[in-house]
Amino acid sequence: MTSLDRGYSPSTIDDAGVSIPDRSRYYSLDAMRGFAAICVVATHFQERYAPSAYLAVDFFFVLSGFIIAEIYGKRLSRGLPFQGFMTARIKRLYPLYLIGILVGLVQIILLTGWGLRDQSAIDLLVSTVVNGVFLPSPMYFLQTKPMQGMFPINGPAWSMFWELLVNIVFALWLFRLSIRALCGVALVSAALLVFVGLHYGMLNIGWEWPSAVGGLPRVMFSFTAGVVISRLFGGMPAWRKGWAAIVPCLLLMICIAAPVPLLLRPYYDLMFATALAPLIVMLGLFLEMPAKAEAWATWVGYISYPVYILHRGVIGVFKPVAGWIGLNGPLAFFVLLSAVVCFAYVTARLLDRTMAMQTRPAR
Repeated sequence: MTSLDRGYSPSTIDDAGVSIPDRSRYYSLDAMRGFAAICVVATHFQERYAPSAYLAVDFFFVLSGFIIAEIYGKRLSRGLPFQGFMTARIKRLYPLYLIGILVGLVQIILLTGWGLRDQSAIDLLVSTVVNGVFLPSPMYFLQTKPMQGMFPINGPAWSMFWELLVNIVFALWLFRLSIRALCGVALVSAALLVFVGLHYGMLNIGWEWPSAVGGLPRVMFSFTAGVVISRLFGGMPAWRKGWAAIVPCLLLMICIAAPVPLLLRPYYDLMFATALAPLIVMLGLFLEMPAKAEAWATWVGYISYPVYILHRGVIGVFKPVAGWIGLNGPLAFFVLLSAVVCFAYVTARLLDRTMAMQTRPAR
């Protein structure tokens, strides 16, 4: 999620049962990642509802760098093995990821049965298998009319591929670097990001094979920026606790929902990814939610990853059904959003309970 991990709190018990003695939960960051996930749902329902929402991924990558550095940076320095780190990451991400793949597969089968999609059985089979293990589908190079994207079974899964890749880079290399060296990595990545952003005319790249080359600088800059933020500001007390914390939340939603003229698109995208996304994360650290909003912010953050990874398949089935019954416009979106949130929350809760039962010691 990217930093959409459910229930993140740097002061709670982590995956290995080790207490992380840092600042209490970052409620503003919880709220922001939830709002960003909702904007992604909006753009996949109707692009005009949030035409810049693909930039939410750049925000997620910054947030991911911050969170991973907060939770695992010191533990890796103290000897946490690479295998232990990756096991913890996959254990946290994979159950919902796999459900997202299954939901996407069911969606494609239904749409094919309804005569709304047409692709070869081999494309569907191979893409399902490789997407199911976090790998992009090679069928783009093997079919005359392949399914769209590197992860055609569940579109949002593409960011999980880059997320795990940069997690590997972090565990093998980035966590060892000084702040100065991290800034150097960020600057080089930013230069490459500017190049690919200007080349493609936007940053909606890295999710399909023709623009796959743009995925690496996109994730490397944002994730590294998040690590730098952690090194500089992680664990610091908030400057202010109160309703002013709504400001960075609103700023994020405005930035990723704003319509932008085509001529300004590459410059806007690059400004957001290289400057605004890191700034908004820092504002989320400095401006904390009031006590009255903590439970709400926690819940919004909790559903962010489930909503993000599960919504695409739901939308694929919902849109033709809504069209058949005459449901459209904003009302259709609110019905969809309610369905997605409910499905995501129930699924996440059932998974949590199942995993808790599996890890509960036998009497």
